[in-house]
Amino acid sequence: MNRIVFMKQLLAIATLTVSTVSLQAQARPGDVTVNPQLEAFKKLDTNKDGVLSVKEAGKDSLFNTTHFAKADLDKSGTLDEQEFMDYKSAEQNKEVERIADDSVITASIKAAIVKEEGFKGLQISVETHRGVVLLSGFVDAPSQVATAERLAKATTGVRSVKNSLIVKR
Repeated sequence: MNRIVFMKQLLAIATLTVSTVSLQAQARPGDVTVNPQLEAFKKLDTNKDGVLSVKEAGKDSLFNTTHFAKADLDKSGTLDEQEFMDYKSAEQNKEVERIADDSVITASIKAAIVKEEGFKGLQISVETHRGVVLLSGFVDAPSQVATAERLAKATTGVRSVKNSLIVKR
């Protein structure tokens, strides 16, 4: 029975993923493409000189002094459009990868729990942030608390597990 539920959930996730990708990929000839980083650069360039000073770039939450220095590849003390866009894109990609990694960890743990004999997998919540997993919910026996934690710790990418599972009485 658990395998059937798991397969239905997996099929639903796959269907949603394909639908989302298909909708995102459909562009029409009249669509205008705007580069959000370029628009952000232009908005920050208050004196319209084509470069950002530390003060101008500092209005963007990403560009504290440390990030500004890393983005300033030519060490000119300013950021041109390319330096700004390249650095901002790279940092956003890192964040997307981290979120995707956390999502894969969460899905893997949920799948392992659902496959495990004796579990009602949907009664356990799994949340992941930067590789730290939080297990919460209710289980029937103390052994299930330990099993869920073991499954989570065995998942690739997990840095630590906070087990808040409660045994029903």
